[in-house]
Amino acid sequence: MSTLPPPVGGDPAATRTQVARHGVLGLAGAVCTGAGGFALTFAVGRLLDDRATGEFFSAVAAFTIATTVLLLGADTGLVRSLSGLRATGGQRLLGVTLRAALVPVLVGSVVVATAVWAAAGPLARLLVDDPADAARTASALRLLAPFLVLSTLSTALLNGASRGLGAMRTYTLYQQVLLPVSRPLLLVVAVLGFGAGLHGALLVWAAPLLVAVAVAGRDVRGRVRAAVRRGDEKAADAAAAGEPLPDLPADGVARRFWRLTAPRGVAATFEVVVTWADVLLVAALRGPVEAGVYAAASRFVTSGTLAMQAIRLSIAPAVAAAFSRGDRAEAQRVHRFSTVGAIASTWPVYLGMAVFAPAVLSLIGPRFVAGADALTILSIAMLGVVATGNANTVLNMAGKSHWAAVNTGVAAAVMLAVDVALVPGLGMVGAAIGWGAALLTDAALGTLELRRGLGVRSWDRRVAEVAALAVVAFGGPALAVRAALGTSLLDTVAGVAVASTVYGGALWVRRRALGLDGFVAALRRRPGPSAGTGTGTGTGTVQSGTAPSDEPDDRMDSTTRPAPHHPAPHRKEGSAL
Repeated sequence: MSTLPPPVGGDPAATRTQVARHGVLGLAGAVCTGAGGFALTFAVGRLLDDRATGEFFSAVAAFTIATTVLLLGADTGLVRSLSGLRATGGQRLLGVTLRAALVPVLVGSVVVATAVWAAAGPLARLLVDDPADAARTASALRLLAPFLVLSTLSTALLNGASRGLGAMRTYTLYQQVLLPVSRPLLLVVAVLGFGAGLHGALLVWAAPLLVAVAVAGRDVRGRVRAAVRRGDEKAADAAAAGEPLPDLPADGVARRFWRLTAPRGVAATFEVVVTWADVLLVAALRGPVEAGVYAAASRFVTSGTLAMQAIRLSIAPAVAAAFSRGDRAEAQRVHRFSTVGAIASTWPVYLGMAVFAPAVLSLIGPRFVAGADALTILSIAMLGVVATGNANTVLNMAGKSHWAAVNTGVAAAVMLAVDVALVPGLGMVGAAIGWGAALLTDAALGTLELRRGLGVRSWDRRVAEVAALAVVAFGGPALAVRAALGTSLLDTVAGVAVASTVYGGALWVRRRALGLDGFVAALRRRPGPSAGTGTGTGTGTVQSGTAPSDEPDDRMDSTTRPAPHHPAPHRKEGSAL
């Protein structure tokens, strides 16, 4: 029987310093991703006709769903497993774990891509009645099929392996900057310069995946070798000092990895269904033209989640490392810290979209203003989702991926039921109600399970205060400007400017009490050792790592952490270690 390795590192201030830095870096990447996503939506809406716009977004929706299904949850599994191995001295198993994750994903994506290419004609005839449209659909399927392999592999490497190895910059540069920024630029060149239509637009949308896979593969290979070399050096030093070495058997790595990751693969499938299936349903039940308008409106909402995603990406390794050390209190603090940051950065975006929805959609084109009601509904729903923090991320990093899978399954069922009932009569408004209900269901279930199942509470005084601040200091001025002036584009610019000024001033005054000064400090501090590497020095002094003076129970230093020999509470569920 193997013994659990002793925990390594884990200084709370250093961990939150790293989380803050990664959060700032991820937020910068999210800005690029959001700008690229908006530019793509704008370019497609302006350069393609109504029908081609709907067909483009429907193809992207189907492609995204297929990629997520083929990924099998390996990206999240790699973040958790690699972060845990680095936190507990298991660097020798990094390569074994990578192979266990990537080989099934690669084989499965090749098989499915080949099958789609070979059966494109029959599949198209099943999906589309009109022979001409079926021929166009079959050509699109053949065109995108080979890129399924590249999309799946690049996501596993960048979204999973790179982050698990602490390479947030690599992920940000290629996944959040290269792909979203290059796609609209290539599309504009293809359409305006070469007269490309739907298929040309799809081709240039998928082409950047070639570069992403090549760069990510080289980067991950180099980081694994470097991590193993450092691990060997530390092991030699520990052996010379007579310290016990971790007992981490290589046998059964694949079995342990997929036992924890498989439920995440199911959950990811449900999540992508919740995110994209409504576009396909609107296309099937109301036609491609309305689907194009709804897709544009719903993509604005997706762009608003990018700050939330940036924070999720930054906290996942730290939360995984905390649970691997058995430090549940630190996992809770990181979760709350990130929830405050998510509300502070994301609520103004959704409040602005809800108040000025017609002007926001008019940026793409006059015909898209018809989706204003759907955008408002989705934006209001997202306020509730952001308020719960990244609950599913914490569940996954705690080894409770099967709980998250059930949550997203219930949410997907809710959305499909509401969509089938409402979309035929209400169109995109019904789809928005269905998606909003699904998102709120998933968030509520995750928060409840964190509290009752893991003893991790998502809310405290600071979370409530930053939410109230966003509503009063941003939402209030925005509504006042709309009531006084209207919702034209100039009115919207004025309203956002006024609301942002008031809100920014309020945040600055309350930054220390809310713990947001940690993000400010992250902008000017040098990055310390990653919390997940086991090299923390405990010298971090970022104020966000400590609670305000009126909340001494939320403070923790090295003298109050659980004893190092305590096993992680989730070990009974299996571990990537």
